[in-house]
Amino acid sequence: MASLLSFKKVDEFFGDLATKHVDIEDYCSTSAQELADRISSTEGVQSPILVFYDYFSKLSGNEQRTFNNRSLGFSILFTGIKADDFPGQRDAKEKAEKIGLEVLSRINVWSKMPESGWLYKNFDKETVTYDEVDAEGSDGYYGMDFHFELKTLEPLVVDPAKWTDGNIFCT
Repeated sequence: MASLLSFKKVDEFFGDLATKHVDIEDYCSTSAQELADRISSTEGVQSPILVFYDYFSKLSGNEQRTFNNRSLGFSILFTGIKADDFPGQRDAKEKAEKIGLEVLSRINVWSKMPESGWLYKNFDKETVTYDEVDAEGSDGYYGMDFHFELKTLEPLVVDPAKWTDGNIFCT
């Protein structure tokens, strides 16, 4: 049985959000090496960038139902701000907070729409936290980190075809 939600689906979701938001110029997934490579490339990173950087899961529930609670993290970052440009740092944080809250607003509203698939009724706005980012990396990234949780069903069912002794399991 296929999982309702996966890392790849979340990655594609954040990439899609970054593409659709008029102020977000770039997107990078959870690979620190990918981000480093893009920073050092001739194209560099477009600012602001949405960086999906945290994907953590925890199973919970009872004998009848299992949930796969996922904690997700993303940042909105502005590049090229000098260490002594304090007004620029504050401005970047202000803009990043606004954009991040717009992203969370879209997630919140979309989670109430049945056509949202795996997101439907799974976003828990009470779990949202965010904090400022100061001088990440050598290129002076400033902005905000955002975290939130999703609570999705995760049936723990054995697929007999995936086990050499699968015949011992009922389907």
